[in-house]
This record gives sequence, C-alpha cells and structure tokens, in this order.
Amino acid sequence: MNKSLAYIFTTILFLSAGCSHITDNFDGPNLVDRFGEFNLVQALEVSQPTVDFAAGETVFFTAQFNKNVNWVVVITGMESGAVKRIEGFDRELTAANATWKGGTTDLPFFRAEMCTVELLVPEEAAFSNSGEVETLSTKTYGGSLFTDFETDPGSAIEFGNYEFELTNASGRQTNMTAAQGDYYYLLEGTDAVVPNFFVGLINIKSSITGETYAPLPTTVPEELYFNCFIYADGGPYGIAVIQFVYDSNDSGAFEDGQDATFQVEGDFPINWEGWQQISHPMSAVGMSQEQLEKLVAIRVLLISDMNSQPSTPLQVDFGIDYLTFTAGGPLEL
Repeated sequence: MNKSLAYIFTTILFLSAGCSHITDNFDGPNLVDRFGEFNLVQALEVSQPTVDFAAGETVFFTAQFNKNVNWVVVITGMESGAVKRIEGFDRELTAANATWKGGTTDLPFFRAEMCTVELLVPEEAAFSNSGEVETLSTKTYGGSLFTDFETDPGSAIEFGNYEFELTNASGRQTNMTAAQGDYYYLLEGTDAVVPNFFVGLINIKSSITGETYAPLPTTVPEELYFNCFIYADGGPYGIAVIQFVYDSNDSGAFEDGQDATFQVEGDFPINWEGWQQISHPMSAVGMSQEQLEKLVAIRVLLISDMNSQPSTPLQVDFGIDYLTFTAGGPLEL
C-alpha cells in the first residue's frame, strides 16, 4: 500500500512538472495582440504645452493600448508644414520610445510655431488621437553653417547669367517656404529660350561667413561632409551642379577663372518634388586637407538637359538653402 501511494505521488509530481509549460513565458506573438479587439486604455497626452528646443528641452508623448500595436506619432508645424514622425510597436507610449528632440522627418525645419500632434494606429484606420505643442524655439543643428541666406549677402554672392537665361525672379527669395528660416536662393531659367546647356550660376564667396576661408569643423576630407537642401518642382530637365573653389594662388580672395575648382561627383537631376537633403563626403570631391583649408567659394550651377528637352525647351529651376559642413557624417535632421 505504501508503495502504491508512493507511485501515485511520484506520478502526480511528474505530470505537474510536465505541464509547467502552461505558465512559462511565451516568446511568440500574443493571441490578444494578433486577434484581440483594439481598445485605447489611456488617451494621448503631451508632456508639456510648450518646448524650448534651443535651451535643450524635449517633449514626450504618452498613451496606452490594450495590446501591442504599430503606432505612429505625426507632429506637423502649423506654419512651416514641417513633419516629424515617431514610430514604434508597443502597447504603451512613454518618454523612452516617444520623445521629440526638435528634429524633422520631412523638410522644411520646424519654426517657433504651434504644432499638431496626431497619434495613429495604421491597422486601425478609424482611430486617431490628437493634441498640440508649441515650439518656443527651434533645434540647434550641428556643423558649421556656410550660409542660410537669411542675411543679405551683398557682394559675397556673384550672380552669373549665361546669355540672360535666368529670370528676374532668380536670387534670394521668400515666395515659398524655405527649408530653414525665411529665405532661400532661387535659380530659375526662362522657358522657350535659345537652346543652351548652361543656364546660370552663383559664386558664394567664403566671405559670406565673415572669414577669408570657409570655417570647417574638420579639414580631413574623409571626415568632412557638405550638406545642403535643394528644392525641385518635379520637372524632368533641370540639373544642379555644386563646385568648391580653392584659393590656388594664395591671394586670400575668390578670383574667378584663376582659382582651382572641384566638383561633387555626379550632377543632381532635380526631378523630385519638394525639399530634399543632399550630403556628400568631401573625400568624393578630390580636395586635399591643404586645399580644404583654403576653401574660398562654393559655386552653384543650373544646367538644362538639352539632350532630353523638347524642341521648345521647358523651364528649369531649383532652390537651394542651408549650406553646412559637418564632421563625421551627414547633417542629422
């Protein structure tokens, strides 16, 4: 009898151990996450009504769902139209996964402005939660600014017009939202012109920075990156070219036709719509460290792809803004 009791007791222990997997942690997808009905447990909240990014402040968002979901926070500047998206997969938004540091996903940059905040769950098309936050100041971006065209450059920009193919609108403009600040520079060709490959250019002297040579965060070509924002309207025939001018005769000034010129590898067919960031390592330009130390100007050209243009050429144009140099990688938005 004692042996029977012992056998039964041992069998119960064995079965209990074998069934312990029912309470073990399960690494696969939760059935509620996959098939359960979606519910909002805690509505979207903004951690503070205003944020001063220039002072180093950040703002975060909180919300809670009844299950893990893909979520997107979309922040939109009501004046600038700038957009920042923060995405995740979780049942909860916290400071750890939903903090905004002032950057942007889609240009232009944010301004000091009211911003809408919208919480979306892509799999739940009917769901949205919204809020607001006011940016008192904008994020301070790294790198060395060459020019953002906010100040009248005066003689620091030389305007070149091949056969008068640039319109009178070409120049420093505020007729649309700049990538940063209020101003950008427009190069706009006339339409129905005499076919010409070169349309026009600007020489931006390093004196625009207040220095003889461009102030750079590093002169090591492999570490130095050139960045700018280019606006295109989707037209198929425009090409942007960016060149860097080295003071090859040590005159301490830009001298067109005498100083050596280096070009970013490849041209930029400007066939997209809106503002787009362009970033290139200066090692791809071919300048040495000694030449970078005497960077005396940046040349920006507008070219028409005449090989593809119709018999009556169409207008080509682009805008450029916020020329900067960064060390170690492209400008981080």
